[in-house]
Amino acid sequence: MKAVLFDYNGTLYSDDDINNEAWIATVNEISGGKINAEEFYIDYIGVRNYPFVEAVFKELGLPLDPEKIMYWAKAKETKYYQNICREKGRDSLKPGAAKLLDHLKEKKIPINLCTASIIENVNFYFDYLKLDRWFDKETVVYDSGEFADKKEMYLEGAVRLKTDIRDCLIFDDSPASIRHAVAAGCENLVVIRKPDNPDLIQIKQRINDFTEFDYGLLDI
Repeated sequence: MKAVLFDYNGTLYSDDDINNEAWIATVNEISGGKINAEEFYIDYIGVRNYPFVEAVFKELGLPLDPEKIMYWAKAKETKYYQNICREKGRDSLKPGAAKLLDHLKEKKIPINLCTASIIENVNFYFDYLKLDRWFDKETVVYDSGEFADKKEMYLEGAVRLKTDIRDCLIFDDSPASIRHAVAAGCENLVVIRKPDNPDLIQIKQRINDFTEFDYGLLDI
């Protein structure tokens, strides 16, 4: 492999439960309890922040004011998600991740993050988990509003490393994001094992965490 691209949430960092809590708290505050937040969240898992909040506004019949929607899209992260991370003391990556990242750095294999998170969270991750030990924040691909989906994000992530997507190994956990990586042209993926992972020939290994990763895949 000439380069490695990582999804972040749920892949390098275990935060499914934190996202759940943060979204439920956000929906409850916006709706004042008029929406069943837990049921609503289940229907919109994986949706980016802005369209998620927009869906809440539509459900409540509120005017789709872009400034107000963006306020809540950011508040979900800065008011809830980041504080819950700190409260839970979730201050480390998944088991084995740091070892792998150290190995990639030692071998001088280029790496990048491609995350659906907004810049406020990218800044938080770099500060809270000291990601600058491995990643260059200037090359990180995040939800800046210019990418339609993870397919475009992964293509851009490879471009920023001056590498063809076909020469990249991608780590991901989301079924939709995994399919987007394949649609982008990625031929080698390692996925975090989940019940709804797709069955694709491009998936070379399924792992619970990075302690199970087959380092031999880096030599493909």
